[in-house]
Amino acid sequence: MKLVVSDLDGTLLNDDSEVSLETIQAIKRLKEKGIEFAIATGRSFNSANKIRKKIGLEIYLICNNGANIYNKNGELIKNNVMPADLIRKVVRFLTENKIGYFGFDGSGANFYVPYGTEIDDEFLKEHIPHYIKNSEDIDRLPALEKILIIEEDSERIYEIKDLIHDNFDDELEIVISADDCLDLNIKGCSKRGGVEYISQELEINPKEIMAFGDSGNDYKMLKYVGHPVAMKDSFMSKRDFENKTDFTNDESGVAKYLQQYFNL
Repeated sequence: MKLVVSDLDGTLLNDDSEVSLETIQAIKRLKEKGIEFAIATGRSFNSANKIRKKIGLEIYLICNNGANIYNKNGELIKNNVMPADLIRKVVRFLTENKIGYFGFDGSGANFYVPYGTEIDDEFLKEHIPHYIKNSEDIDRLPALEKILIIEEDSERIYEIKDLIHDNFDDELEIVISADDCLDLNIKGCSKRGGVEYISQELEINPKEIMAFGDSGNDYKMLKYVGHPVAMKDSFMSKRDFENKTDFTNDESGVAKYLQQYFNL
């Protein structure tokens, strides 16, 4: 293996959204062996870069499900945006169907939400909200990298997914990334595409890539690489992957798998 890629939530991070010391040390030893490391996440750059800084190493970032790709120095090297006309059409559709949303632009800081949306204080420390109040605000929306829909009702999230599929299947990449999250990107944009782009930059064959994931937005990425690993007790562990971690994300499962496989 020449490159290891990992999802964040439910995979590299524990249930408190923190990266353990054991995991940081495992990535450091991996890098010392000359093996590259990358994060592939549905999170925006600001959120993912916070984890990158905590790890304290030069690693690639694939953010917003492949919409933004950053090199080891944190510089944007590729982006896949949804054009403004598509964004306005989608947001108008969501508004008409009373579906809440978070829209993220390429800055990693700005996001767009319906007026009155409750937002966590911790999230506001790293992001700048822009509230959509009316049709005129929708008409002014810019191109965005991702739209996130959060719905705690597990049955409703699938209803929304089917509804969007029926209306935007040719224009959007539509994937459930967690039990309560639905991600919308431009058609063809995925973590898989991000990993493929980085592998071409590094001239690494997909067969020489290991990847870890737990959710629906990791599936194409795991199918692309030579050594896919599903997290224990995750949605991906129920899919057709031979390799699974022996420990969960809350038990530093990625670190323990790397330690054993690479003899760290």
